[in-house]
Amino acid sequence: MKIILIDDEKSVLKGLQHIFSKHCKEHEIVGSAQSAEEGLQLLQSTMADVVITDVMMPGMNGIELTREISKRYPYLVIVILSGHAEFEYVREAMRCGAFDYLLKPCHYQTVIDLLHKIGSKAAEKEKLQEKTSHKQVLEKLLRGSLELPDSWGTHTDMQMAVLGGHEPMDARMEEHIAYHLLNEGMEPGSLDTMIHDGRCVVLARRAIDSTRFKGLLDACRLTMRKQNQTVVAAFHRFNNGPRAIAQAYEANKKRCEFLAFNEYSVVMDDDAYQEAIKQQEPFAIGDYFSGCTFGKYYTLADAKKLRHYTESTFQQLHRVHHRIDPVRLKRDLLSELIYLEHVLKEHGSEPFFGRQIDYMQEMNGIRTLHELFGWLKNYCMSAIMCMNDENHNPHYIQTAIRYIEMNYMKDLTLKEVADAVYLNVWYFSSQFKKYTHASFSEYLNLIRIRNAKEFLRQKDLKVYQVAEMVGFQDAAYFSTVFKALERMSPKEFQQSFLIANDS
Repeated sequence: MKIILIDDEKSVLKGLQHIFSKHCKEHEIVGSAQSAEEGLQLLQSTMADVVITDVMMPGMNGIELTREISKRYPYLVIVILSGHAEFEYVREAMRCGAFDYLLKPCHYQTVIDLLHKIGSKAAEKEKLQEKTSHKQVLEKLLRGSLELPDSWGTHTDMQMAVLGGHEPMDARMEEHIAYHLLNEGMEPGSLDTMIHDGRCVVLARRAIDSTRFKGLLDACRLTMRKQNQTVVAAFHRFNNGPRAIAQAYEANKKRCEFLAFNEYSVVMDDDAYQEAIKQQEPFAIGDYFSGCTFGKYYTLADAKKLRHYTESTFQQLHRVHHRIDPVRLKRDLLSELIYLEHVLKEHGSEPFFGRQIDYMQEMNGIRTLHELFGWLKNYCMSAIMCMNDENHNPHYIQTAIRYIEMNYMKDLTLKEVADAVYLNVWYFSSQFKKYTHASFSEYLNLIRIRNAKEFLRQKDLKVYQVAEMVGFQDAAYFSTVFKALERMSPKEFQQSFLIANDS
């Protein structure tokens, strides 16, 4: 290492120079200065790795010098020289960027130990920079923005695994996976790992027995499952080429999405994926849910047939045991839904919920087959609820009213009722007020007070008991609502009823 010494005392400079010439011959003092200003000038013309500077000097002190060097030359290592009484200054210098400190007078072994420490830190930093640079290359290879370097393609046969979970993976998981694979005997020089798009990519740049590789990945997956982390994994064998790594990643990504969508936690290779795709070939969503059939029943306003058709559709779908390709399923379902919109338009029917739906946006956010079928069922039930009854009111209004009347005594919320009629909260809220001429909370209070009046006719019931029975958590609030609607308090209502009966 090349070192610059800065101290206003010549005796200190000579002492350090003696230690270096006698005990640290592998290191070189390339310059010395007796002030901070002189030291900064020296740094402009001299290449150095380490600066050893006194903390207390006339003019610019060591703290100010440390701050200036850190700003101008962030790669330099700064060591502070100080006496025992100057430790507060040392702490401030450390906060400004100093690496460590030496106490005067310096013992040669302390200097040797410090130089070893600096060397170790420099080696760690260089290793980290090399690792970071390597990962940056891999990132570009995965994205297809860089062709495979010659140094990476020394072996024609390569393998890649991609592991994913319900939640994005992080560096901690990557370390766990890399440790597990290396601990089981995989060669460090041939193994690359990194987090990419929330998944852990494992690249083996040398030929590995596929059965052994699959077994290691499966053991890793099972270990993570014991930690309550559901992981899916895919691996792909390929020959190197300019874009081979990007293509391998896309292939593995597709397999991981297939596994996650079907909630099937295994390690899937190329053959298993092709077999799964082959098995699902006979499946077609149009055989279960037809936009044409659904649209026909809807335009005929036949709610009974539409409900029966929907229930039958989902009974059959839940009996499907194939693992289904999410890309194909969403594409085919989109076709059926667009055709349904076409049928509605042809018959002059309004879109469901009074607006067009961005089906692609909705389906892109769906992660599993179970979620997709749930979304489609809610869509169908919402459509049924939007049909008008004989009084020209939507079915969901009567259904919501019945639900409120059956559950008014609970801690009932707008969302719970909206969910019960398969509608968006905001749409349901506006439509409920449109048809009942009351907001949800106003209507709920009307139902509760109506039933409270029946309970208050029982002379043995206290007002606070009645409040709880009809769903009010606060008896005082119950009294306020009751008085606003009935122009008397609950107690006055109860007493007037008892007086009328006694007479």
